[in-house]
Amino acid sequence: MPDTISFTKTFQALENVVGLAQRRHSLIAGNISNLDTPYYREKDIDFKRALAQALGSDHEVSMVKTSPGHISSEMKTTVSGDLYEEKGEWNGVNWVNLEREIMKLTENNLKYRVATETLLRKIAILKEVIREGGR
Repeated sequence: MPDTISFTKTFQALENVVGLAQRRHSLIAGNISNLDTPYYREKDIDFKRALAQALGSDHEVSMVKTSPGHISSEMKTTVSGDLYEEKGEWNGVNWVNLEREIMKLTENNLKYRVATETLLRKIAILKEVIREGGR
């Protein structure tokens, strides 16, 4: 019987963190690229709320098995998050603040790196368990 608390739920949570961090990175990069666009408003997602929604959501999408050779999976993933516009300060051209965007990008990068490193360590542990079980 698989340990669903420490295996499936952890992988699902980390997968959601990585997906949300990727989506947020795209939004922040878009904000930076529109630094000189007149009347542009910053776009972002509420990372904490989106992650809580993804982990507690009943609207999950499961993987589809399209070939008999595919491994079936009970893990489900949901990456969501409501897009909203920041209410920053007007700088004469638009509402984009470069320093704030760089700070958000750095924070987001840290979340992404921690989640991917944790996933890699969990996979390394599983590999070791499989290798030791084959003896």
